[in-house]
This record gives sequence, C-alpha cells and structure tokens, in this order.
Amino acid sequence: MRKLATILFSVLFSVLLLVPFAVVDAPAAVIGLPGTEASVGGKTVDIEARYLYYDKKTALYHAQGDVVIRQGTMELKADKAVLNQARNEFEAWGDVLLRDKSDYLACRYLKFNFVDQIGSIRDGRIFIREKNYYITGEKIQKLGPGEYDVENASLTTCDAERAAWLIRCKKVHIKEGGYGVVDDAVFAIKDVPVIYLPKGVFPVNTRRQTGFLLPGIGYSDNEGLITKNAFFWAINRSSDLTLYPQTYAKRGIRFGAKYRYVLNEQAKGDIMGSFISDKMVDDHPEDYPDADKSRWSFGFHHFQTLKDTTTLKADVNLVSDNEYLEDFPDTFSGAFIDELDNADAKTDSYLRSLVSGSKSWERSNLTVDARYYQSLVKKNDNETLELLPEVTYSLLNRPLAGQDWLFWHMETAYADFWRQEGEKGHRFDLHPTLTLPVKFGPLEVIPFLELRETAYITDSPDKKADGSSSRETLTAGIELKSVAERAYLCDWWGMDRVLHTLEPTVTYRYVPDVDQDDLPSFDWLDYLPEESNITYALVSRLVGRYPRGGREHQGEYDYHEWLKFQIGQSYSFIDVADGWRFLRDDHHASDIFSQLELNSRNGGFYMKLENRYDPYINGNNLMTAFLSARDQRGDFLSLEYRYERDLAEVFTSSGRLPLWSWLDIYGSLRYSVADSDLWETMYGFNYHPQCWAIDFSVDKEYNPDDLTFRVLLSLNGLGSVGNE
Repeated sequence: MRKLATILFSVLFSVLLLVPFAVVDAPAAVIGLPGTEASVGGKTVDIEARYLYYDKKTALYHAQGDVVIRQGTMELKADKAVLNQARNEFEAWGDVLLRDKSDYLACRYLKFNFVDQIGSIRDGRIFIREKNYYITGEKIQKLGPGEYDVENASLTTCDAERAAWLIRCKKVHIKEGGYGVVDDAVFAIKDVPVIYLPKGVFPVNTRRQTGFLLPGIGYSDNEGLITKNAFFWAINRSSDLTLYPQTYAKRGIRFGAKYRYVLNEQAKGDIMGSFISDKMVDDHPEDYPDADKSRWSFGFHHFQTLKDTTTLKADVNLVSDNEYLEDFPDTFSGAFIDELDNADAKTDSYLRSLVSGSKSWERSNLTVDARYYQSLVKKNDNETLELLPEVTYSLLNRPLAGQDWLFWHMETAYADFWRQEGEKGHRFDLHPTLTLPVKFGPLEVIPFLELRETAYITDSPDKKADGSSSRETLTAGIELKSVAERAYLCDWWGMDRVLHTLEPTVTYRYVPDVDQDDLPSFDWLDYLPEESNITYALVSRLVGRYPRGGREHQGEYDYHEWLKFQIGQSYSFIDVADGWRFLRDDHHASDIFSQLELNSRNGGFYMKLENRYDPYINGNNLMTAFLSARDQRGDFLSLEYRYERDLAEVFTSSGRLPLWSWLDIYGSLRYSVADSDLWETMYGFNYHPQCWAIDFSVDKEYNPDDLTFRVLLSLNGLGSVGNE
C-alpha cells in the first residue's frame, strides 16, 4: 500500500507542476498543440514546444520543453520561452541557441525584439561564420542587425575548445559590415598573456575596410632591419588608396602609394609610385654608378573596352635608375598587365611602357600605339629609340572590284621615332597586297603580289642626312596549303570526339634587290633584303569536343586544343642570302624551327618546347622548354630552361608541395648554366593549422650577395604580422 501511495503522489505532483501551463480560464487562454503560428510585427512566427499555451489577456505565448521558434531565416531553440505579441519580442532561458543563416548565438538567457532586432544576452557566445569568429561574453547587448556590445569578452577564430590564440578584453563593439573595436585587450597564446593592447580594431567581414594594415618586420644582410607599414583607405565601392611607408636601416624611408579604381565592368586600372632618399647611394657609390640619391618609381596601368569595339590600354612603368628594380623587385607587383609579370631585372635590357588604343569595324581596324623603352643597362638613356606614336590602319581581305576570285587587303602605317640624341624622324608605309586563291580539291593555291611604298622625313645629329627619302619594293610569290583532318570517337576526360589535323604549307617569296643605303635604320622594316626563298611548314593539332550537360544544352559542344605542333624551314636560292632567317650570308638553309605546345583543359598541366636547329653546325641556336603542373591538392611545379647560343643559358624552377593538410614546403631557384653561376635560391615552409599560420623562408641572392629571412605570422580573421 505504501508503494502504491508513493506512485499516486508522484503522478499527482507531476500534474500539479503542469497546471500553470495547461489549465487556465477557458475564455482567457487557448490550450495549444505541440506547434502553432503567431503573427509578430506583421510576420508569421512558427512556435513548437512540448508544452505551449497562449494567454489572450496578456497576449503572451508560453512555451516550455524543446522550444523552437522560427521567423524567416532565424531559428531559436531554448528550454523555456515567452513570446510577447504586443511588444514583438520574446525571452528565452536555458540552453538557448539562436541561428540566423550561418551565424549563431548560444547563451543562458536572451531577450530579443523581432522588429528592431535589439536584445540582451547573459553568458553568451556569438559565432560569425564569414571569418569563423567566436566571441564570448558575460553580458552581450544586441544593438541591431549584426551589431553587438560585449562585456568581459574573448575573441578567437579557433574551433578547438582550448584556442591556440585568443584576445581577452573588457569590452568589444562589433558591427557587421564594419569593424570590431576592443578596449583593454590582452592577446594570449594557449591562455598565456603575450601582448597588451589598450585599443584594437579588427574587420568582421571580407569587404574592403579603411584602416591600418598589420605591420611587418624583417632583416636583410644588405639593407639591415626592415619595417613595413600600410594604411588602406576604402574611398568608395569603386576605388581605394594604399599608403605604405617602409623603413630600411641602411637606406632610409621609402614612401609608396597605390590608387586602384574601377570605372565600370569594362574599365579598371591603378596608379602607383614610390620615393626614397637612399643613403646607400652615397655610402656605396661604386655599386650605384647610374643612380642619384633621390630614387623613385611610377606606374600607371589601365584597361578598358567600349561597346563599339574600342579598346584602350596603358602599361606605363618608369624607374629612376638601372638598379631600382634590383633593389625593390616588388615595385610593380600586382599589376594586371601580363607583360610586366615576366619582367626580370637580371635578364631584361629594357623596361617597357605602352599606351595604345584600337577600334575595329566589320572589314577594317585602327590601332594607335606609343611605346617607350627605358634602358636597364646603359648609363645614358638618351640614345634609346622610342616610338611616339605608331598609327596603323588595316583593311581586311575583300573582293577587288566586286570579283569573287580576286582579293586585296592593305596596311598603312605612320611611325614617329624619337630620341634625345641620335637620328630620329617620321616614317610612312603603304603596303597593299593582291591575292588570287584557287582550290584544286583539298589543295589551295594562292598567288600573291605585294607593293610597298615607304617614305621618310629624318633629322640627324650632324644635319647631313636631314630631309626626305623613299623606297619602293615589289614582292611576288605563291602559297600552297591544305588541311587533312580526321575525327576519332573517344570517351576520355569528358570528350566524345578528338580531331587530328595536318596542315602543310609551302610558300615561295621573291623580293628584288633595292638600293637602301641612304635610308635611316630604325627597325626591321627599314632594310628589306633581297629574297628568293622557299619556306615549308607543317602544323598539326589535336582538338577535343566536349558535350555540354543538361537538356537545354543538348547538341551544343565546347572545344579545347590539347596539342599544337609546328615545324618549318626556309631555303634561299640567292648566292649571298640575307635577312633574319639566315644568320650567315653563305648559308642557303635557315634554322629548322619547331614548337610544341600541350595544354590540359583544366589548366593543371602546360608544356611548351621551342627549338631552332642550325643544320650547318649540327647544333641549336635557340632552345627553350617550359613546364608547369598543378593539382587540386595544391601541388605545383614549374620548370623553365632557355638557351641562346653565345648569349645565355638559364634554368629557373619553383614548386610547392603540401606534405599534410597543415604543412606546405616550397622553393625556387635561378641558375645560369652558361656561367655555372647560381643567381638566387629561395626555400621555406608554411605551417597552417586551423586558425593560424606561420610562413618562414630564406632568400639568398649571389650577385650581389644578400641573405634575407622572412617570417610571416597569420591569424585567421585578423591578418598577418611580419614580412621580408
């Protein structure tokens, strides 16, 4: 009987506990089911709970046990919650979890307003997925959408329970789309205090934000201690400015600036410059024979396309002296002009600048170019020839007098050659061509006739060659070409067909001997050698066809050229051969030129081989090889070899190897095979666990000797500390 009484007492006690939630006066309350809907702030709110009721007098929803409240993308889970329809707010207790899209808030108590999104939190933790931020605090005030004040807070981007690093502070203010501002902060590693910050700022999203970038520090044998600072100004959505003073212990302060802009989807560019009053020029004048103490750089890069097929391009790069790029190799880094990315101060003779504009019509196009060359090897740059400007107008192939068997095209050009010292002048060139293509089955025969009128107005230093001169030339020839192709069925790497082509070409070209002794010499066009040459060439391609997926693209295909091989040679019938094809006048046969390109569709593999073989010496005059390979894991390898007989033989390589998900090793080298001289080596590692990374590298230059160490510490979500 005692056991039965105990059971009955327990059941009765449980029922009494539920009475406040399940039993109220019928007119004032509606007993809810496990789920219901409420209207708050004009929006529907879904409420689920183990026990749920609504009090009409107070307009309150009471929910307890596995509570889930949803509105739009927001979801609240709690042990207990009260929803106030009149005030458009709710309170929650227990294990509270509030999710909004990918962010979440976990706490013990939460009060929140649906309309203005203002609330208060106790013992809470905020997670912002965009940069993996975890922010905890004893008291958190939600001031609006994505804006918080946190007291006695900690901040980290580490997922581990014991964070590798964190920032503790008395107060932090966070605003989505802006910054987090911390007061009285302590930076700690594994809970060990390291740095005290009276005030600090960190970005809370990936959009550009105005502020100071993290400083860098490094050391170089030649330059001593190096410190780098930068201030970034996000002027507006389409432009920004970076100021970067850099201090070199043995040089001084190098001031730099870079302004970037985007005018529209078709137009973007940047303007950059730097200046340093270099103490090393005075301290080591023997190393800087061509430099003044005041050293500078200037760059302007712009690219724009217009709807009416007009293109504008500027790639201006200027430095104060020949050694500037040697000392500051990152001067033009980040420029989007590919030609600059390949610049090498050790091997290039000139720094190139280009400003150009072009416009195309249906059967013609116009191009205006201005080219400026700055010597990187000569002390006196006054004799360097500049092209300011060159205007070219081309008429594309079209029928002559309405005939569909006789065609013509023409190029006209004007060039202004200028330099401070030496011969300069203007050149006008008119170059029409007639062709008569005839087909004999798979063979196409194209006789051609070229006329060329070239006129000059020159200005020479001695004034003896001033005046005008001209040249008239006639070129005749015939071209035979054909294309043989065959398609093969296949099922490789998404292809359903592969096309193989053979494209042989044989051309005979005749140019009579013309007196050109009195003409100026600006470029290759100013001397046209006598020719009676036959040239053979063969091009072979492998092209893959890829069906597009989906019913809406059925019958549509993409194409990719996997392989291209070409080979060719010229033979001269003239006793004394001349021209660029023939290196020596007693050689009738030119070098045998060959080139092979192999390119995977996803860009993971690329190879290019080029060779010019001299049959008279049974050796190569030119040989280059370039190979690059990368995969989705992050492995990368690049190898390049270049040989030019009697000029250079250079090998360069670079690579990166991820050993584990948290450790990469990398390195590069430049080696002069001809001189058995190692120019530069660089090697290092990148250790990157979940929320931080350290990058260490050693860069050794051998001519002149310079050893640079770099340590770069990155904290995910905050940025990087350290630099070379």
